[in-house]
Amino acid sequence: MIGLLGLNHKTAPIKVREKFVFCEEDVKRFVPQLIDAGINGAIVVSTCNRTEIYFDYSEKDIFNCTSTLAAKLFEWRKADKSVGSHFYHKFQDEASEHLFRVASGLDSMALGEYQIVGQLKEAFAIAERHQVSTPTLIRLFNKAFEAGKKVRTKTALSKGAVSISYAAVELANKKLHNLGSHPTLLLGAGQTGELTLQNLLKKGCDKFTIVNRTAEKAQELAKRYKGAAKDLSELQNELVHNDIVITSTASKKPLITKEMVEQVMIERQNKPMFFVDLSVPHNVAPDVAELENVFVNDIDDLNAVVDKTFDKRKGEIEKAEAIISEFVTDFSDWQFTRNLTPTFQNISDNFRKINEAELEGFIKRQSKDNTEEASMYADHITNKFIRLMIKNVKSITDNGRKKEYIELVNDLFKIAP
Repeated sequence: MIGLLGLNHKTAPIKVREKFVFCEEDVKRFVPQLIDAGINGAIVVSTCNRTEIYFDYSEKDIFNCTSTLAAKLFEWRKADKSVGSHFYHKFQDEASEHLFRVASGLDSMALGEYQIVGQLKEAFAIAERHQVSTPTLIRLFNKAFEAGKKVRTKTALSKGAVSISYAAVELANKKLHNLGSHPTLLLGAGQTGELTLQNLLKKGCDKFTIVNRTAEKAQELAKRYKGAAKDLSELQNELVHNDIVITSTASKKPLITKEMVEQVMIERQNKPMFFVDLSVPHNVAPDVAELENVFVNDIDDLNAVVDKTFDKRKGEIEKAEAIISEFVTDFSDWQFTRNLTPTFQNISDNFRKINEAELEGFIKRQSKDNTEEASMYADHITNKFIRLMIKNVKSITDNGRKKEYIELVNDLFKIAP
């Protein structure tokens, strides 16, 4: 059985979301605690807009495991229980449908965006590396990747879709106009940083500097796009010389503080600065916005830009949801059919035992040696009955959904548990 505990940009503001961001080391340390507490396994999806824990549990443990998971999560992040109001709990079809919507870009801030697919694959890979996933979760995520691909192939949902990086550049352009005349600093050289850079170049911004914790990565990106690269130790000096600062690092603490910007503004002679903080947790301390002529926008401020493209593609949502519905049914059928696996195995074992015993007695009574023919015929009849029985059991139990019927079948045919 699968469950989901999560929060996202629709249910929680950034100040709550940033408390629950997970890195790989967090997954490595936290998920085993859940497994020790009785959950079979979990995959943690953590992005700037969501933290979602998809977990595999035994049906009898549903209430214990959900309360345990939430309690351990809040304890892990030293969060007050009151934040629980921002979380959602989903189970079985609702949980799989939610993940398939996420993979398709339907649940993103930027409708139809593709970056989420890479983030889901990374979450999946982390769970695999640390051996905290299960066959059920592996199947779930593989189906999510299939669903996302089909939605993007069969609908126009992603056509004209914007990314958060695009929205950040659009916001800067709207506020300042003519980005080419404003030197820009990119703090972070990851995927989001590179996408932001590509969008800046399209807007004519060719005066940019990249700062990254790993200097080599900043240098490689700057060389590829013909810009400048600086070490993180030079950050404050670079702030002095750039009008626009766009941040996207995985730092758990603000890299740009109020005290730092106060000094920078003195050196800039109070010339305006424009920050777009795409990071969760914040890279720019919230109180930086209190300074005169300093304008700070975080990821939650991008909704207005993103919403402009929504109307153009909302007609594709219904088509996408129809595709997702098919995948939900398919995954549900697979999951419930697994309930029948022991029954199918026992049906097969019992029929074959009867076949072997009866065939042995039959051959002993024959004067002519026709062992091969008799064996072939007996196997044919046995396999035919096994296939018929399995087909009927699937039908009677609604593909394993009616567990009371499975128990009845086991009793009727004397199938050992």
